[in-house]
Amino acid sequence: MSKPFDVARGVVKGIALLVGAGTSLVCGMALLGTFVESGWIRAGGALLAMVLLPALLVDRLLPKDDTQRARGLPTDVFALVWLGLPVLLTVVFGTLTNSALLLEGQREAAAGHDWLARLALALAGKSDDVGAAQPAPSASASARAAASASSLSVSDVPVPGSAAPPSVPAPPPTKQAPGDLTPAELFKRLAPAVVTILMMDDKGDETSGGTGFVIDRAGTTVTNHHVIAGGRKIRVKFIDGAAYEDVTLLRDDATNDLALLRLDLPKPKSGSPPAFEPLKLGDSDAVVVGERAISIGNPLGLDHTLTDGLVSARRVIDGRSWIQMSVPVSPGNSGGPLFNMRGDVIGVTTAQIGGLFGRGQNLNIAVPVKILAQHVQANYPEARPFGQSSPSGHW
Repeated sequence: MSKPFDVARGVVKGIALLVGAGTSLVCGMALLGTFVESGWIRAGGALLAMVLLPALLVDRLLPKDDTQRARGLPTDVFALVWLGLPVLLTVVFGTLTNSALLLEGQREAAAGHDWLARLALALAGKSDDVGAAQPAPSASASARAAASASSLSVSDVPVPGSAAPPSVPAPPPTKQAPGDLTPAELFKRLAPAVVTILMMDDKGDETSGGTGFVIDRAGTTVTNHHVIAGGRKIRVKFIDGAAYEDVTLLRDDATNDLALLRLDLPKPKSGSPPAFEPLKLGDSDAVVVGERAISIGNPLGLDHTLTDGLVSARRVIDGRSWIQMSVPVSPGNSGGPLFNMRGDVIGVTTAQIGGLFGRGQNLNIAVPVKILAQHVQANYPEARPFGQSSPSGHW
């Protein structure tokens, strides 16, 4: 065997071992995470399995009397096992493991392990959502971020007596269809029904966050499945300060990444009952490419942030329908409403489109509201207090 071939084989094997080690570790931690919460136990158990399983195979396959054939066999087996198991779990059994991987992404983000969180989301078929993966910042962190974003550098401030900077022509105004409202009018009318959703651990410490919105006077609240997946405690806050912790989980649909909650609106945990108009579900089938859309959400914990853009495409990805839009999406926006310019909800903001090593620029997706409407019912026989296991053993 030629030396260049040996070198190339060694390089490929090294890459396979490196990639396989990371993906196997995340998959193992995600599977163990369905039974235990301790990060040390999840990591230790996954590493132990990663070593023992291929080592047992090596022991069975390694020829005892032929050292030439044995050369390179152990690393070959480790590379194949470490690459094969993640492929088996994410491709063959992906429908069963996606929720566990999304939950693992949330846990790793909450622990500050950014690369592990991104890897878990990528294996689950998500980009860096997802509000799913990064925890909402604390109040002090949010305040610092807001202050930093609003501060001006010296070069931004005109100096008295200096020449004014050259003016930049304003973009032409966007045509407004009859019945359309301005973003300012929409925010004033719609923001009171948009809520901040915070997930907490058993000690009451915040671990992750997302967005939701209320669609009726009974307190039915919509969000993404991945925002609440695996949560033990929840806190839902309105823009006027009303907060709820006794929340009912009405429906949880991991396949379409949707969840319905119920708030007892007259009885907030803190603050006064909120004043708002429930949001109206529109017709996502009537959405056309090129129409303007806005979203209200909580990117990076900066609650009730308005963003706007265009409907970019209607997509079918993995057999599921999506609205693709250029409305910006950041961690924390997940579960928020996507509106047309008449104030109707046309989708549920979900994720950014991007791969493991990159992220698309303003390539974002939302669940069409038509899919959400199929889950809204008069009665919910499987409803249960949030954080309580389902009696039927599924969801």
